[in-house]
Amino acid sequence: MNELLKRTFFGFLYALTVILALQFYSWTAVLLGFFLLLGLREFSALTGFSYKRVLIPAFFIFLTAFLHHYPAIDSQVVKIAGAFTLLVLFLPFVNFIFYRISLNELTNLYLTVFYLAVPFSLALHMDNKLLLSIFFIIWASDSFAYLTGKYFGKHKLAEKISPKKTIEGALGGLMGGLVTAYLLFRFSGWDFKMNILQFFILTFIIVIFGTLGDLLESRFKRLANVKDSGHIIPGHGGILDRLDSFILTVPFVFVYLLII
Repeated sequence: MNELLKRTFFGFLYALTVILALQFYSWTAVLLGFFLLLGLREFSALTGFSYKRVLIPAFFIFLTAFLHHYPAIDSQVVKIAGAFTLLVLFLPFVNFIFYRISLNELTNLYLTVFYLAVPFSLALHMDNKLLLSIFFIIWASDSFAYLTGKYFGKHKLAEKISPKKTIEGALGGLMGGLVTAYLLFRFSGWDFKMNILQFFILTFIIVIFGTLGDLLESRFKRLANVKDSGHIIPGHGGILDRLDSFILTVPFVFVYLLII
């Protein structure tokens, strides 16, 4: 299988999996939890920090977010889960006091939790159709950015981090995201609970922080001196290579939704 065909085939399977899973909340939670687990392993490999040490804090954050959103769960259970989450998050400081972990390990633990567990947990509180829209806008933006950069790109966006990215490509990605947002708003039939101007502002947030998320992951990979974060998706690299834009976008989208 040549490289282009392999990339297209597995890219289609990945997109189809995301679209199908986001039809139901339980499936969404399973998919996001699976992505989180894979992301923890890949990011731990990039930082050289054992993912097993961050697995429990990340699990409790994700579990608490799931229980809080799931309507059938008693509120007392959510409070208990939240209490355990706080304890688990502060226990590493105790280990640090007694020299069980180093300052570098402590930093890597909280960096991993903040970078991965928090965004995936926040995503659990978003409407499935909104999550789908975020993915669609990111995919469209990435495709338009690639094509625009390939044929018209002249000015580098962040040469030291990602030499192939250009300002022209970033602008093309923004236009692609806005066009996709307009089509979704007008023809999807989904109720986004916002007007079109608010949805366009949301799209700006998705594209801008999606681009920054891509650059952030590239920075991590450069520090680790690797091309891809992993090899789980043939032709595409690791799960973080596919979700880097989504990860940084979610917290800013979440804050925007709180404001409006």
